[in-house]
Amino acid sequence: MKWPWKKRTLSFEDAAKFNWELDTNVELRKNLDELAKQYTNLSEKEYRRKLLLLFRENGLVIDSKQLDMLLLLRHKTDQMLLRREADNDEKTM
Repeated sequence: MKWPWKKRTLSFEDAAKFNWELDTNVELRKNLDELAKQYTNLSEKEYRRKLLLLFRENGLVIDSKQLDMLLLLRHKTDQMLLRREADNDEKTM
């Protein structure tokens, strides 16, 4: 049963959709780049609000804590993939 007062947890599908959109959605990437250029002129709260709005406009309805978790997962996944790639490069030498 879904309780209305419980926070929505992230699923594997949520993480996959987030990564897919970041990697393939050209319009989202363009808008994220534009937002990044405004970073120095915005408060952190305003920047995060605009960031969440961009994701929402692209079908990713997440809150600030979920965004933090998704970004952390993406970062850790990148680290693991880079480590695996480095290990493979060492084996071929």
